[in-house]
Amino acid sequence: MPVQVDADERRRHIAEAALRLVVAEGMAAVTFRKVAAEAALNVGSVRHYFADHESLVVAAVTEAGDRMGQRLARHPAPAGQGREAAKRHLLVVLEELVPLDDERHREAVVLLEVITASRINRAFEPVTRQMASDLHVVLTEALAEVGVSAPAREAVRLAALISGLSLDAVTPHGGVDRSTIRAVLEQHVAGL
Repeated sequence: MPVQVDADERRRHIAEAALRLVVAEGMAAVTFRKVAAEAALNVGSVRHYFADHESLVVAAVTEAGDRMGQRLARHPAPAGQGREAAKRHLLVVLEELVPLDDERHREAVVLLEVITASRINRAFEPVTRQMASDLHVVLTEALAEVGVSAPAREAVRLAALISGLSLDAVTPHGGVDRSTIRAVLEQHVAGL
């Protein structure tokens, strides 16, 4: 009797292997051969689920984004509990989006890699635009709860802060450590 394979689970398994490769070796490492080896599958199995390199990378990035979304969903907005509760909620949201632990560090690496790659490879544009749009919505809603004027504009500023902190945390560019990230976010939120 043939072995039943859960297609969704197999796709996640392959996407996870691609994620590990992006983190360890960069976007160029995501080849069918390397992903198959990392996933302990044959190349034909990987090709069965992903038509090309771009769809494989998009699946990996989508997996990272889905994880962030799941973490954010665990922190519903404290509607009607006042400005200080809304600020605490905003800080929790921000902390889920920056590299404050190993998992979020890996996600930040993957996101920065694909955002950079989307400049050249237009196949990555839709997923990066969707991630940016989702982030803008999350931040705008949290900022509206805080009661800031022009929450959509402040969301742009806050997204830039998150991006800069993440870039500096995962590259030699800035070497920002986790305690500094947390302190900068706390200071920013306190000043709203």
